[in-house]
Amino acid sequence: MHINARLALALALFFAACNDDDDTSDATVPDVTTQDSSPDTNTDTTPPDCGGCPTGKTCCPSRFTGDIPRCVDPTLNPENCGTCGTFCAGACRDSACIDAPECQADGTCADATLQCSGQGGLGRCCPAGTTFIATPTDFFGCCPDGDICGCREGMCPISLAAAKHDIHYLDAERVAALGRELLATRLATWRYKHDPSARLHLGFIIDDGVPAPGIADDGAHVDLYGYVSLAVAALQKQQRDLDRIERELDELRQRVHALGR
Repeated sequence: MHINARLALALALFFAACNDDDDTSDATVPDVTTQDSSPDTNTDTTPPDCGGCPTGKTCCPSRFTGDIPRCVDPTLNPENCGTCGTFCAGACRDSACIDAPECQADGTCADATLQCSGQGGLGRCCPAGTTFIATPTDFFGCCPDGDICGCREGMCPISLAAAKHDIHYLDAERVAALGRELLATRLATWRYKHDPSARLHLGFIIDDGVPAPGIADDGAHVDLYGYVSLAVAALQKQQRDLDRIERELDELRQRVHALGR
C-alpha cells in the first residue's frame, strides 16, 4: 500500500476511535449541582514533582492512588480549581467553581457566557475552553480541552519505563497479528439515542468484535492509547511488507540487468 494511503488509513482509524461508543444517553444523569465534591484523593503528603510546568500550569498530585502528578490549568481544571485538590461538581472558570446546567431544548445555554457541550446525548453548559465529559466511575463535568488525563479517564497511560513492570516487547509475528486484527475492524456511522443534535458519528461498534487492546476495562468504552498502538502495529506490519517487496524488486532488477549484459 502506498505510504500516503497507509497514513490516511491510520488517521481514519485514529479519528474513528475518538468517536467511540461512549454512549451514556441511557445512563442515570447525576445532578452536578449536588454531586459529592469530596472524592477520594491521594493522601501522599510529598510535594508533587512534575519536572517543571509550562507557564500558566500548576503541578498537582492525582486523586488516584499510585498515579503520577500532572501539570494542570487551575483556572479551568475542575479537579484542581484555583488550588490543587479543590474539586468542582460541575465546572471551573477563572479559578472558581460554577454549575454546569443542562443545555436548553434548542441546544443553547440560559447563561450566554457558557456553551452547550454534549457527549452521547447528554448536554451540559460549559465554560469556553472546556468540554463536557461523563465517565461511569471517574468524572461528570466540564474538562479543559486537550486534557486527556485526570478528569476524563482517571489514570492516564504513563509511557516512562520507570512507571512500569512486566515489560515485554512484541515480536514481528505478534505485531503482524495485531495489525491484521485492526485492519479487519468494521467501521460504521450512527447517531446516539436521544441526541438533540442528531449528529452523525463515525467509528466502530464494540459489539462487532474489536481487538481487545482497543477496549477499556469496562467493556463499553474505547481505550484510545491501546487503539492508537494497534494502528502503529498495523503500520509496522505494512512497512515490513513494503521493505520485503522492495528488496525482492531490487533483486529482480539486478537479475534483469545481469541478463541484459
